[in-house]
Parts: sequence; structure tokens; C-alpha cells
Amino acid sequence: MEVFGINLDDAQVGAIKDDAKTVIVSAGAGSGKTQTILGKVKYLIEEKNVKENEILCISLTNETVNNLKVKLDKMNYKVDVMTFHKLGLSLMDEKMNIVNDNYLNFIIDEYMLSYIRNNKLRNKTFKRIFFTESNMDSVMKTQDYLELKKVMITFIKYIKSNDLDIRKIKIKHIGYINREILRMIFEIYIIYTEELSSSGKIDFDDMIKNSSCKKVYVNYKYIIIDEFQDTSVLRLNLIRNIMKYNDIKLFLVGDDWQSIYAFSGCTLDIFVNISKYLDNVSYHQLKYTYRNSQELITASGKFVMKNKYQLIKDIISYIHEDKPIVILYNCQINDILKYIKGDVMIIGRCNKDIENIQWENKYTIHKSKGLEADNVILVNSDNIPFKHKSHVLLDYFLKTNEGIKYPEERRLFYVALTRTKKKIYIMVNNRESIFIRELRKNYKEFITIKKNGKPF
Repeated sequence: MEVFGINLDDAQVGAIKDDAKTVIVSAGAGSGKTQTILGKVKYLIEEKNVKENEILCISLTNETVNNLKVKLDKMNYKVDVMTFHKLGLSLMDEKMNIVNDNYLNFIIDEYMLSYIRNNKLRNKTFKRIFFTESNMDSVMKTQDYLELKKVMITFIKYIKSNDLDIRKIKIKHIGYINREILRMIFEIYIIYTEELSSSGKIDFDDMIKNSSCKKVYVNYKYIIIDEFQDTSVLRLNLIRNIMKYNDIKLFLVGDDWQSIYAFSGCTLDIFVNISKYLDNVSYHQLKYTYRNSQELITASGKFVMKNKYQLIKDIISYIHEDKPIVILYNCQINDILKYIKGDVMIIGRCNKDIENIQWENKYTIHKSKGLEADNVILVNSDNIPFKHKSHVLLDYFLKTNEGIKYPEERRLFYVALTRTKKKIYIMVNNRESIFIRELRKNYKEFITIKKNGKPF
């Protein structure tokens, strides 16, 4: 079996031809996940005589949806491809006023401006959290406030996308300041939901939840979901509800090693323990990578698997690259770019890490997921794992049984390492992160180190 002239390997073909009720495909970076999805569509249409309008493909973002659409169009297949949000919207019986994320931002700002300012006790507590009295007038322009707001939005999205009851969330053993932040978040959550209800509005999570609680009938016989490792309880409930009223088979593709969207409400446990959520699951693993060298996949695989909660994968590559990891101390990015041959992608943990770099092919690590280049430069590795004081609270609230510090940041670092076909150049500026120290200590045979501002 081939897709775009490329022969699929035995693991891909085996997954594609499996016609179980639910097939889950666990893949590694560069293992041909998209090729496998395209191969599944081709197999269903050309071998199983499934009609194009009986197949639905779901992906995480509008960008990944469009990318998949382009590839399917090139294969002359007119298959529905959409996000979960668009699927939920298509199942609604009546037109609703749906708000975007700006509405929650507005509610948080209004809460801070009115309630906090007018409550002496809360005002005092608020200043103790992040601010001094002198900068309260310009509080919303500070980086600390923006980070706090991100945490609040993460909490509220997680509560909604996993359909949690805040009355059952226990607040203890987290310290006075963190407890006060949580109380603010719960108050904002109540205000937000009441404002939506009183104005006849819903957000995207409400839309998906509403579509999960009614009889729905669709024409689809197969639903293919990409990036399934980043699925929330609400999204899964929507799929289960569709299966309840329709004879549908699922084909789920993802990589738990690249689960990096807990901040948007996604739950890794769904992918890792899929049999808890769905019956009659058939499991497959894509065992070859066509992007990374064996040397890089060995180092990065051992690094990410310090987290024993994740699925074990034995990934094989026939590509070899001597010492694919280059760690650079106090070097200038322009000096690095002068040396590297081939296409180069620049990535950073946050937007501020890359915003002032004059280079077209640059992304945050989150945005780089699914992309690749001959060589990759990771700027400001000092910033990974990202440690903001409010993240202590997130770790408490989003806690899992993963049994390791910074589990999602570790997976994010793995994503950064595996964007390259040849070498990953890691820039260290002022403070060597714990992840860099771990690489140097445990994977010396795969690393070149350059110091004192002289990259090459």
C-alpha cells in the first residue's frame, strides 16, 4: 500500500486494515501518522467501498484540519475534515450566540478592576500574590498579571472541558496565597457561567457538552481522529454519544509522548488508558521514524520515558547522525545561522523567546508540533521547564499519577528535540536548566558541547 508514491510499512498497513470497533494507533515523532490516516481513508474508499461522505476526520486545530484537507484534496477524496468545535456546531439544532475566548478575558479583567479594588481584604491579598502597591494602577500591563490570567483561564477551561463540579474540588495543603488564588478563580468561574446563562450565550465547551446530551444521527460510518493524545472528557463524551446512536467505528491516532495541551483541558489518561473509556479496543504501534536519527531517538526517547506513566515504545530509525544534539553556551544566533547548511527552524518555549529574531521559519514549541526541518535551533533553553510561581498551583490542580516533576514540560522538550532531521542546536544563555543538565549527564555520547561564545 502506498500514499503519494511512498510505501507504507507493515505496522502502518496492519493498523489501517484492522476493522475493529475502536482502533488506536500509538506513534512516535516522525513515524508517519498523517500518512497512516491518509492510508486509512484510501483503504476504506478503494478496498472497503465506503463512501466519501461516510468518513469523518477530526483534528485538533484549524491549521491541522486545513493541512489534512489539502492532502486529501490531492488524493481526490472529498471527505469531511473538521475540529471538534465545528463538529459540535454542526450537531446543534438551533443557532446559538457562541462567545470566543475574549469573553472570558473580559470577565477576568472586570473582576480584577471592580471586585478586587473595592474589597480591602482581597486587595491586600492580591498585592501579596504578585504586586506592590505602587504598580496597582498599571497592574494589567505587567507580565505577572498576564501570567496569572493565563493560569486562571487554564483552570476554568480545565473545569469546563472535563465537566467538573467545583463544589467537589478540595482546597487544602496548598498554602494561603494559592488558596486565595483558587477562591478567586472559582468566583470568576461562577460569574462567567452566570453571565453566559443570563445573556443567552454559550462558549465552545458548552456547545460540545450540549451536543453530547441529546440524540444525534449522522451519516458517518468511520470517524478518524488525529492528535488523540490531546483529547478532553467533553470531546470524548461527544464521540461516545455519536456512537451510541450510530453504527460507527473509530480510528484514533496519537502520541502520548507529545501530549502538551493540558492547559486547554486535555487529559492524557484518555489515551494512555483508553480501555477505561471505550470497549473493544485494538492497539497498534508505529515503530519506525522517518525523520530522526537513531541516535537522536534513543536519547530523546530515554529522556521522555523518565515518566513511567507513559506508554513504552521501541522506535527504530535507519537514519544515522553522529552526535545530533549540540549544546551552545553564550553564543549569538546569527553566528550559529552562518554555520548551518540546509533549512533551519528556530523554536522557543514562549513567544517572547522568538519575537525579536529576524527569521521567517520560527515558532513556539507548541506551534512547531508536526513540523520538521533539516536543522533546528532551540533558543533560550533556560526557559524549559518553564517555572512561574503560579505553576505550583497548576501542578496541584492538574495533578496526575505521572510521578515526576514537570511531566508536560518534559514532553514539550521532547517535541523540541524531535523537530530536526539532522541536528538540534540548543542555546544556553544565563542559567542551565535541569533538562540540559540531565542531557549532559545521561546522554554524553549523543552530544557536542560548545562554550565561551564560540559556536563552531
